[in-house]
Amino acid sequence: MAYYLIQEAGPLVKAGMRLQAVVTSRAEERFCGKRPLPEVSARSQIKTERKAECIMYNSKIYSHGYIGTYHSEESRGVYHFTFNEKNGQMTEPELFYETENAKWVTKNGGLLVFSMRKEGHAGTCFLRLRDGKADYAYEILEERTAPCYILQEGEFVCTANYHEGTVMVYSVKDKKPDIVARIENGEEAGCHQILIHGQDMMVPCLEQDKIRMFDMDNGFALSGEIMFPEGSGPRHGVFNREHTKLFVVSERSNELFIFKVRGREFSLEQILPIYLDGGKTAAAAAIRLTSDERFLYISVRGQDILTVADVRGSRAKVIQHVPCGGVHPRDLILSREEGFLLAANRFGGGIVSMERDRESGLIGEIRSRIHIQEGVSVLLEEQEGSYV
Repeated sequence: MAYYLIQEAGPLVKAGMRLQAVVTSRAEERFCGKRPLPEVSARSQIKTERKAECIMYNSKIYSHGYIGTYHSEESRGVYHFTFNEKNGQMTEPELFYETENAKWVTKNGGLLVFSMRKEGHAGTCFLRLRDGKADYAYEILEERTAPCYILQEGEFVCTANYHEGTVMVYSVKDKKPDIVARIENGEEAGCHQILIHGQDMMVPCLEQDKIRMFDMDNGFALSGEIMFPEGSGPRHGVFNREHTKLFVVSERSNELFIFKVRGREFSLEQILPIYLDGGKTAAAAAIRLTSDERFLYISVRGQDILTVADVRGSRAKVIQHVPCGGVHPRDLILSREEGFLLAANRFGGGIVSMERDRESGLIGEIRSRIHIQEGVSVLLEEQEGSYV
């Protein structure tokens, strides 16, 4: 597997400035893995053919959901539940697959992928499903700690490891997954998410105050970096559908960074605070964009709130702070018709389903709650088309 030396990217981007991501030439290569890179272009293999899945029962629409958890006495792996798309009601979760630290779970077609820890080793579990039930699993345990984020894109699965600073890329085009690349970003780089932008894979590195970009068509060579203010801690981001806007939320400074995007050129247009009362206890986590691209939703730990931002027009603005319905909100998602928002509260409150007004974007009352400890990621099968 080829790994390329790179040159450092440019200085910090400031509001109104334009950042041209540094494009590096092919440098001296060194090896840091077991598997060779595929000869075929990675970009050409990535497909985003994701379809909404739901079942009909008694004239109501139900969706199948999954929850990823940290390990505890009361949380033992991946759980599943049923969500009513009409009234926001959820069934109590049941254990679907037992393993330690299945803290992020993602599904694409018949493949359920989640992080795990086993017998002192950690990595990723690839679980093939048949008729909605576990069929067979492959485990690749090449890490010391479980990854915190997983992205499925066509024939590839990418994972980000916060503590080790690594990104793993797997091919799942065959029944047995293979390691394609292991990208080292520095111990405790704080890699917390993965985004795909054209031929680039983008990795927010929270502890390094930057987003690193890797060219998938050039052996995952570093193609550029987006620098953030020192101590800001970029955590999660989301593009609009046309990839002309990038929204990034920072964990440490609790701000929303809004970029205008043109190819590998990122122009910072606005920095918007998202916290309450000075934000000393705040720690932003997840971010979601509505399908009409009018509203953003951000979970904020410490203050235990969900922040709603109106991103229409030239300047975004915060229009609501609402209690998250629990303690320490992590992941959040929108239902298929976006009439409800589901939030995962890690330390108390479980998973809550909250009303959402599609016109105003405002969050309303809690319609349902399911009890689960250490829940940190949640998905509905029809959510596979999310832009995150």
